[in-house]
Amino acid sequence: MQWSARRGGRVLLVGLQSAPRALDLVAATVREVELITTVAHVCAVDLPEAVDLLALGTVADAVLDRVIPLDALVDEGIRPIAERRARGKIVVRPN
Repeated sequence: MQWSARRGGRVLLVGLQSAPRALDLVAATVREVELITTVAHVCAVDLPEAVDLLALGTVADAVLDRVIPLDALVDEGIRPIAERRARGKIVVRPN
């Protein structure tokens, strides 16, 4: 895992991973990154903060795989996820 957080920043891991993941704890420690985990979120609180964070920086570039139209959901969205070919978030554009 590459740390996208700034020095002294905070990383929140939300949800459960499908398999164990390697973390570079030396890099996190040297950069004094705070790591927080949770299995849930509260939409009314977390979603506005997440959208603000995406608008401020390059977080989307670090986690975004692709943006696809709704009519490509199965072939370009669900299938890559099911086949473990998605390298990040897949955003579906509704129109």
